[in-house]
Amino acid sequence: MPTCEMCGRTLRLAERGRPPRYCSRACRARAYRMRVADRSATGARADTGGDPQNGAGARAGTGARAEAGGDARQAPESAETGIPEGTLDRPLIVRAAIELADHDGVAAVSMRRVATELGVGVMSLYRYVASREELNDLMVDTVFGERPLPEPGPDGWRAKLELSAREEWALYRDHPWVSYLVAVTTRPPIAPSLMAYTDWRMRALDGHRLDFATMVQVAIMIGTYLQSAAMPLAHEAQAARVTRHTRQQWADARQDALHRTMRTARLPMVSEFGTEAFQASEPENIFEFGLHRMLDGIATLLEQV
Repeated sequence: MPTCEMCGRTLRLAERGRPPRYCSRACRARAYRMRVADRSATGARADTGGDPQNGAGARAGTGARAEAGGDARQAPESAETGIPEGTLDRPLIVRAAIELADHDGVAAVSMRRVATELGVGVMSLYRYVASREELNDLMVDTVFGERPLPEPGPDGWRAKLELSAREEWALYRDHPWVSYLVAVTTRPPIAPSLMAYTDWRMRALDGHRLDFATMVQVAIMIGTYLQSAAMPLAHEAQAARVTRHTRQQWADARQDALHRTMRTARLPMVSEFGTEAFQASEPENIFEFGLHRMLDGIATLLEQV
């Protein structure tokens, strides 16, 4: 039987979704606080070059939050919030929301659920984040900010655009839920780090005789393609959480129904669908195929101006 990662108590197996890791909210909140403390300690060591003699100066330079985060497990806890005093802030709230989305999907993220993960009252979050919409924006901005595009980047517009596309695709692989927040809306998040990708792509095209509006269209087209191509990653992550089956296992279980459909429907091309076609339809392969065709189209456009 599985046991709680914090206290070792035996856990009940969940009927649906991922198996539980903790026996209670208290254990989950305590585990989260320990992760925060570990990250803070790692950041402090990086800031001081691993030299403990520099610790006091680094803490003085980063202020009270770093000082409190240096050893959060031993800091006094607030009776009202249940988390070390001085630790709750906007970056901590956003990081908790990102970890929750990574584990349970973005639909699981709410102000109340994030507060539960942190072991605080839900109203305390609103001192730092005004709304769920703002939290969404901050989540997107944070994950894009963790993967900035290099300056100046590789030589040539095509190499630059391909690099930017691969970096964004890697982000969607790491955080499939992001595509839900940026693709299924006509009102994209206010996220400077996301906008930086558009700006970087436009600069890659600058000087190739395209007018400004066309550069905007090309840059947005690339982002739109990537976001739509990444949507199956998000759907697959959600389906895997619910069914605990991979896409291949799902397809294998439906072979009989698929064959019956092929025998009765008039689908001369689809009826040839086999293992090779199934692999070609994987999101990763669709991304590769579409990326190169899109870059070929941009090359044709540049040849015509």
